[in-house]
Amino acid sequence: MKHLSSSADRLRMLNCIPRNMIQLHGNENMSEFVLHHLCCKDCFNLRKAAYFVDNPAFNCLKGVVGYDQNEAYHNPINIWSDAAAFSQHMQTASFNQKVRNCMQYSCKNCDTPDEQLLKEIATDLGMDNFQYCTWTMKHDNHGYLIYQPNEHEIEAEELLNGLSLLGFCPIF
Repeated sequence: MKHLSSSADRLRMLNCIPRNMIQLHGNENMSEFVLHHLCCKDCFNLRKAAYFVDNPAFNCLKGVVGYDQNEAYHNPINIWSDAAAFSQHMQTASFNQKVRNCMQYSCKNCDTPDEQLLKEIATDLGMDNFQYCTWTMKHDNHGYLIYQPNEHEIEAEELLNGLSLLGFCPIF
């Protein structure tokens, strides 16, 4: 499969996610499918990514899903067609489990800047040279993605548009 590099090609990759999400409606681990799709080489091509949701009302920052290119599902585009096999794979992916086991007090309810807290989390996850982005989610929650890109620039607006799809996924 060729490497997609243009925004138009990436947009085509993003456009298929909502339809796939509807086909798997009811899967509690939908966020694993979405993040895996977003991170694959033909979309944003991320080396590692850790997705967290911060809920200030419950004073909780929860790790939801982790992606490590070294543990990626063998056929990233067809994760949607073999949901059971992909889900089983994600249960054994050590980076995913490490992220899912992260839980701490809300970033929004402490005096420490987000950047410092995220640096501590990234260090705990073994992520160096990381970047991060944040976005507002429903119910006054906040999404955080700590990631390591491969060797290309990522358009921040495109990434945030893709990550916003995670807001439609249940937190399990």
